[in-house]
Amino acid sequence: MKQPPPIDLLLLLVLIPAQIALFSFGDYFLIILLLLYLALTAWRPLSDLDALPERFGVDRLVFLLRLLILFLVLLVTPIAVSSRNIQLRLQADAGQADVTDTYLRLHDGALQLELAVEHLAQGVNPYVATYDHPLMSIWDPAIGVNPATEHLIYLPGLLLVSLPFERLGTAVLGFYDQRLLYLLAFVLVVLLLPATVKQPTYKLALIIGVALNPWLAQPVVWGMNDILVILCLLVMGLLLWKRHPLWAAAVLGLACTMKQSAWLFVPFFLLAVYLAARPEKRWREVATAVALIALIMAVIIGPFALWNLPAFMDDTFAYASGTAVTLNYPIRGYTVGRLLVVFGQVQSDLDYYPFWLWQVVIGLPMLALCLYYQWRQRTTAAMFLAASLFIFTLGFVSRYFQDNYVGFVITLAFLGLFPTFTHSEFTTDMTDGTDLNG
Repeated sequence: MKQPPPIDLLLLLVLIPAQIALFSFGDYFLIILLLLYLALTAWRPLSDLDALPERFGVDRLVFLLRLLILFLVLLVTPIAVSSRNIQLRLQADAGQADVTDTYLRLHDGALQLELAVEHLAQGVNPYVATYDHPLMSIWDPAIGVNPATEHLIYLPGLLLVSLPFERLGTAVLGFYDQRLLYLLAFVLVVLLLPATVKQPTYKLALIIGVALNPWLAQPVVWGMNDILVILCLLVMGLLLWKRHPLWAAAVLGLACTMKQSAWLFVPFFLLAVYLAARPEKRWREVATAVALIALIMAVIIGPFALWNLPAFMDDTFAYASGTAVTLNYPIRGYTVGRLLVVFGQVQSDLDYYPFWLWQVVIGLPMLALCLYYQWRQRTTAAMFLAASLFIFTLGFVSRYFQDNYVGFVITLAFLGLFPTFTHSEFTTDMTDGTDLNG
């Protein structure tokens, strides 16, 4: 019986044209790389291998060549595109390029974080400061003013992670661009992805499906910070898989200090810890994980919250929910909110609407269903898939759910749909507690 085309090749045939359409960069080079990959796959598909041979031979050589082609593809897009945009910014700052066109290639959140880090370095509370930098007014012309000039929605962990990189970049390179940090996180994600799966075809497919996903690649190029949370969750999954639940909890706690989206992963992580522990230690390990996550959040977020609690709550919670003292976060993206605006149920993108009602009515049952699915499957991969389904559902009935969140959800889903975290040497006897390794 003839085998179906390898999943990695199918993904590449779809996503290479998507990269070309998205960035219009390196077209001919990408097509040549695609043809080379196609030729190697036709010669040696590798899809019948459960794992790479221990000894170096033709199969290992073909795998490494295909891996090299993928790295070259990623070097062209999105890495080279990001580097080009950073270079354009340097030219614009020197008066050698159009400022408006250049800064439209940079997400306002990245610029705002750079300004917030400057405020923090000067001892100014970033949740009290305003961000009325002239370049912040480029975005949201339909609204007339960028709400981000009044609110910093990002949590303190993101500032504290960015600060040393800003200091280092300025000292070594003479400049700093927030996208440099996100590019580093992107590269680390790409390097870690193959470690989650055993089959060579799936190693390649994971890199393609995650790194060339337009909803992840473009946000990385623009300077959107979801890639940092993805990196933390990936490291957390690897640590949990290798039976280091406390280290995994610490990494998840760090992610929770950077972005609110990481909080939605916590119930699935705690269930994973419960299922992985021996019966007599389950609740103790869950309680320890909760305490560690809470401690890390308290140590990092607490001082900023106490610095000025009303300002902190207004920026990080009220602004996102539409109840801020001044401008609210606009209703944006692939949400039911856009339909409500289109049909006149909400008059303006900036108006308040009780999306929390939708989240309770729809989100809580979905949370229960996803946790039940994870309970039945009892695998680390199921944890990622269940979390992705819940986050997508909650996002759809939220105030905003934009391209970067779609990329975030798709990445989690890929880690759940592929046979990840399933190396047999890490499995244990089901009667003593499930190790969540398939």
